[in-house]
Amino acid sequence: MVISLTRHLLAGADELFAGYLYFQDADCPMALQNELKRIYGMLGNINLHRTDRMTMAHGLEARVPFLDTEFTKLAMSVNPAKKMVDSEAVKSNSRGREKTMLRELYEEPNVDGYSIPEPVLWRAKAMQCEGVGEDWVSILQKQVSSLVSDEEMAGAAEKFPLHTPHTKEEYYYRRIFEENFHGMEHVVTPWEGGGRAMGAAWKSDLYTREGLKDVNMLSHSLQEKKETVLSAKSDVHRTSVRSSSKSLFSTLGFSGNKSNTFSTASFASTLGKN
Repeated sequence: MVISLTRHLLAGADELFAGYLYFQDADCPMALQNELKRIYGMLGNINLHRTDRMTMAHGLEARVPFLDTEFTKLAMSVNPAKKMVDSEAVKSNSRGREKTMLRELYEEPNVDGYSIPEPVLWRAKAMQCEGVGEDWVSILQKQVSSLVSDEEMAGAAEKFPLHTPHTKEEYYYRRIFEENFHGMEHVVTPWEGGGRAMGAAWKSDLYTREGLKDVNMLSHSLQEKKETVLSAKSDVHRTSVRSSSKSLFSTLGFSGNKSNTFSTASFASTLGKN
């Protein structure tokens, strides 16, 4: 008997609705639209490539509803001026920030009366590596960098003339790649400039090759409350994962355990109202 486990992954929304923080530096709607097209075109080489490897390695089959072809056509047909990001709204976690059009679809309770707490709905978009923990990236980078010597880094261009590593972290990953896929570096398509934001037509000081400069931008008002709840529960080992998760879910302000419904039809209806 074969058991198939499927999980829905909400990949693609950021490429359709300008979901990354660096979009606040876009010069104009046309520049924003061109950047959306550029990063959408890279999904198969970066995001979805990674998602496929990670899910299949653990026996999971991912679904990406936002990348439905009809929905993609609809979202990309929206006037890009409606997707422009207000830097002041980013600072205040409010309307006008990245991905506002999509967030607005979830402001009201769904058909079952369940709603998303405002601090969660309007929090900053965190990339995959940032979402697992705000300081996780820096901790990982410090650890792997300690495994690459200054001498190795100095000779990076000679050892790896194609897609040369620029940091010790990059060198560490490249070394692993070389050990397992020697001679295959030409099949890899990395981000231009070393990262998604660095390849944009405009300049953004929010990101470097090593990630978001100020991870405090990802914080929101429910975090202190969440951390207090987790700390109080940390020594209660007999509590099941299910009951702990449900309790935390309720404490964070959710009124139920069902998510808001979403469909191309509802999105098209919203566009009509605007």
